[in-house]
Amino acid sequence: MISHWFGWISFAICILLLSKVIGKISKNKKFNQILRNVHKPLGITIIIIGLIHGLLCITDNFELNIQIITGTILWIFIIALARTFYARVKLKTKWFQMHRHLSIVLVILMIIHIIVSV
Repeated sequence: MISHWFGWISFAICILLLSKVIGKISKNKKFNQILRNVHKPLGITIIIIGLIHGLLCITDNFELNIQIITGTILWIFIIALARTFYARVKLKTKWFQMHRHLSIVLVILMIIHIIVSV
């Protein structure tokens, strides 16, 4: 049961992370500044909470099923998103485009994971 709470907390954090796009579009400098300040800590938090959620789900059910597979793929994409940020010096101008495209894929994977899990 607690694994489900971690899942919904992870979902809420992902929504907050994705709201940075809305901050950019709105051109509200104060809102955008707040989102910029919390984006990196929330990114680290989603990695940790997502891992805890996954580990708790695996210990609840020792079978390899579609929820575990989609969740693992989702978590790998979250790690890939973090990697694009930390490799931004090496990736130069491509990092932001990669980060944005991975975010779109992340949203699709999150929807699939939620649908198969509910």
